[in-house]
Amino acid sequence: MALSIPLSLLVLWEVFSQTSILSPRYFPPPTLVAATLTRLLAGGDLWGETLVTLNRLAIAFVLAAAPGVPAGLAMGLFRPVRYAIEPYLALLYPLPKIALLPLLLIVLGVGEKAFILTGAISAFFQIVISTLGGVQTMDPRLLEVGRNYGARGIALFRKVILPATLPAILTGLRLGLGLALIAVIAVEFVTAKSGLGHLVFRYWQMLLTAEMFAAFVLVGLIGLAFTRGLRALQRRTLAWKEEIGWQ
Repeated sequence: MALSIPLSLLVLWEVFSQTSILSPRYFPPPTLVAATLTRLLAGGDLWGETLVTLNRLAIAFVLAAAPGVPAGLAMGLFRPVRYAIEPYLALLYPLPKIALLPLLLIVLGVGEKAFILTGAISAFFQIVISTLGGVQTMDPRLLEVGRNYGARGIALFRKVILPATLPAILTGLRLGLGLALIAVIAVEFVTAKSGLGHLVFRYWQMLLTAEMFAAFVLVGLIGLAFTRGLRALQRRTLAWKEEIGWQ
């Protein structure tokens, strides 16, 4: 059922393109896009650009997650920290992070640092907010139970707080990774001279629409793979909650 709508749209696209209801020059049929993607992958044309994008994404995600999770936990657990950081968070979170790219290019110069940091900033705020939300919505009865069993300090954090907030943390990581991918592709499209985003832009300039859509599909498949992978990790990590019936 979940695949019926996209499959129907692909069939309609194929029929409309083959019958020239949609211009095949601008909307090549999905079968041609699939054949083009296969050809580009077999020829090795996409692998190098894909590795560049994946490398930027991986570094950006680590730079976002490493401080993002502790910052969200600290804001949730310690009110002075939340009061100190929350105004800046509220100010910067709604801002499209790609809008920071010109400033980063001025400060860091045109290069990998600015590209990666744009992706990291995009993911950072989502990770912080999700983690903070996980702490704030934690059932206070869990803390009472933990204290009644003698858990204090680090033991309380490790045995009660962290497990209770883990679903929110993993959700924030998953959403943050998606935002980082969007930002990295956008940066490549606008400024970089390598990566899948740059490849899409180059194909568009050359009006190679089948190749352009093939690169689009590859970006989508990367996003889908990471999203499904993190969801699987989340289910595996939180399997204990289902076993004990912890809602």
